[in-house]
Amino acid sequence: MLWRLVKMPFRLLTALSKGMLATLFVLALALAFLSVSNNAVSSRMSDIVDAISPNLSIRSQDARLLAAETDRADSEKNRADAAVAAAGDLKERNQALSQNDDALNATNTALKQQGDTLTQANAALTAKVTALTAEAAKANVNYLGRTIPVAEAVSDAAQRLADRAIKTAKQGAAAAPVEAMPAYGVPLIAAVTAQNVQDTCAQLRDLQGLNAAFNPGQTVSDGGVCGMTVPDANALWTAVHGDTLALWQRAQALFAGLPALTLPDWWAPMLAEADTVLSPMPLVTVRP
Repeated sequence: MLWRLVKMPFRLLTALSKGMLATLFVLALALAFLSVSNNAVSSRMSDIVDAISPNLSIRSQDARLLAAETDRADSEKNRADAAVAAAGDLKERNQALSQNDDALNATNTALKQQGDTLTQANAALTAKVTALTAEAAKANVNYLGRTIPVAEAVSDAAQRLADRAIKTAKQGAAAAPVEAMPAYGVPLIAAVTAQNVQDTCAQLRDLQGLNAAFNPGQTVSDGGVCGMTVPDANALWTAVHGDTLALWQRAQALFAGLPALTLPDWWAPMLAEADTVLSPMPLVTVRP
């Protein structure tokens, strides 16, 4: 009996607790239902939760979510604005490049047209020069008393000068060793010198004729070459017998590299011996 009396309070507490739990459960279900179905109840419940625990209320969570979404939206908007600004800048740069490209194309076109014009002008000038050259080649001139084409006159003068120069060079090369022979080379020196003067006079006359053909009224002076008198072999030998040192000094004034002349003891006997062999000096002429 005593045990029952002891257990009774606990049973009452247990029964009361169960009843209170059941009541709380029913109230919780009712509040949940009302919160879902009635905005006023839901708002009031949120206010109560906010008052008790601000961080756990649905409104606070929604506010945080909304703030986060707002921040994200602002960030996306800023990024979009930056992209739009970059696109605008790229558009402006593209327009500037397009304008620059148009200007370069226009300049290139102008330069190409100018190049085409210059090419045409060059072709026209080339054709004109060719025509004038052909016309000039067909023109006639008075050359050495003959009226002949320009080309023929130039060719004739060039051939004359070339033939004479070749002949003079060959004669000089062949005569040089013999001219170096004491005494015996004197007649050959006189002959070659006379022929050189004669050939030079002929060349000057050819040049005078060619110049007169293109420049009538103008003359080319021969410098007195054609009237020059060349001493013969006897005159040369007589000069060697005379003032030899004076002759040598005059030569040094005309030619560089000649050494000083000192006559040896055998010089006079050599001249006397040569006189016995080559007196008078033979007359030598250049073969045609």
